[in-house]
Amino acid sequence: MQTKIEKQPKSTIKMTVVIENSAVKDFYEKEVSHAVEHVEIQGFRKGTAPKEMVIEKVGNSRLYGDTINSLLQHYYPQALKENHLNPISNPKVDIKEFDISKDLKFTAEFAVRPEVKIGDYKKALKDYYKEKTEKLEAAKLEKSKEEGDDKKEEQEHDHHHDHVHIGSNEVIDILIKETKTEVSDILLEEETDRMMTRLVEQLETIKLPLDKYLEAQGKTAEELRKEYNDMSEKNIKAELVMAHLIEVEKIETTDEEIDEMISAIGDPTLGEKLEDPVQRLYIKNILQKNKLLTKLIEEVEGPNFHGNHEHKEEKDE
Repeated sequence: MQTKIEKQPKSTIKMTVVIENSAVKDFYEKEVSHAVEHVEIQGFRKGTAPKEMVIEKVGNSRLYGDTINSLLQHYYPQALKENHLNPISNPKVDIKEFDISKDLKFTAEFAVRPEVKIGDYKKALKDYYKEKTEKLEAAKLEKSKEEGDDKKEEQEHDHHHDHVHIGSNEVIDILIKETKTEVSDILLEEETDRMMTRLVEQLETIKLPLDKYLEAQGKTAEELRKEYNDMSEKNIKAELVMAHLIEVEKIETTDEEIDEMISAIGDPTLGEKLEDPVQRLYIKNILQKNKLLTKLIEEVEGPNFHGNHEHKEEKDE
């Protein structure tokens, strides 16, 4: 196997892989053997029909398709490993031609984690908090003027209970504004497709066709996709900046905390969830993001912080 790596714009990689013809033939023969074992042909016991008859019944186009899939499943991860690449999207694979007597050449394009540059996010958060506090003070002053002096004492009494709080979504918006990063078009397309699919599935459950939904919303399919595309970009940037800040702020989680959160969900398949590394990683990620946001809010609000902020995971898996 030979590989060539080309960096594309926006943290996208194009990888070209050439697989030797001997491997192509080996994989094809494996698919034929598999077909001989499983395909039933009249007059023969299963697994005893002549190879040529099986090939004729199954058809080479299907055998070639299965061979290509097996080759990709074997060589694509191997090529990534050899080149120390960690995609954050599915690959867009392109095969120009498949010939059993030639090498197989394919290209795979995928997104990798982009560089995240963030400005003085703590100052930006403090400025936002200060501005929000000043606006509240001004509004209260205006209100007291309108209501007259008899309310003044009451206003001053209430003042101490009327602290400004900032929510998780406000913090995320500020972090995104302070961040410079380029989102790969492949990643954006993948996330937008995921959101569109979810919408269509939700509409199906209430038996509402997409065109009727668009009509009710007064939007074209292109406008809706553009809207989802913008939401996708925001979601991806939020994920990237929070992952970056979890490292910067050294946010840690313990196994006990992960166990506790899984238990709190109260899922009947609790045992499996506690053991499943993918589930644990997902829960760990939510915990770290919650801890990060709580820490940032606490630093900004200071003594006014009551610790009741929780970042709700909007992106369902």
